[in-house]
Amino acid sequence: MKEWIAVSVMGRDRPGIVASVSRVLYHGHCNIEELSQTAIRGQFAMILIASTPEGEALSGLRSELAGLAGDMDLQINLRKIGDDELCPYEAGQSEPFVITARAEDRPGLVYGITEILAQESINITNLDARVARVGGKEEYIQLFGVDIPKSLDLDLLREKLRKRGQEMEVVVDLQHREIFRAINRI
Repeated sequence: MKEWIAVSVMGRDRPGIVASVSRVLYHGHCNIEELSQTAIRGQFAMILIASTPEGEALSGLRSELAGLAGDMDLQINLRKIGDDELCPYEAGQSEPFVITARAEDRPGLVYGITEILAQESINITNLDARVARVGGKEEYIQLFGVDIPKSLDLDLLREKLRKRGQEMEVVVDLQHREIFRAINRI
């Protein structure tokens, strides 16, 4: 029988972070089941789910990770999770969509779109937001992966997003994920 842990790591990006964390987990008899890692403007972030044999003491693992955090100037958090927490959020009958939003960078752009999504009980499955040079000027580009309930009126959602976009001077687009992928193939 397995027990499960979630580990999050944040700090200044540099080579060796993933290797160091995975070494501690390996020596602690953990198997990394899923992992996501990114670096943004020199900052490293990683979250992973690992399994450990039942009854394996987590205190030693916590101690080793705390030592690594101190040695590498990282923030490392370990949380034991139950089997019931391994299931993704269930949006019910839903379809995958992609929302893109583009504007001149300023405070509140993420909040402006996510507020509408929260009001409509739309789950964000992935979000990437960054400043990019487009046509000679810098734009803030957001790319949301979302699960939209099939019961939701898409025309009404598009209208809400369009109105919010006008209020914030943001270009907002909503496409089914398969259409987005077909159009944006490289």
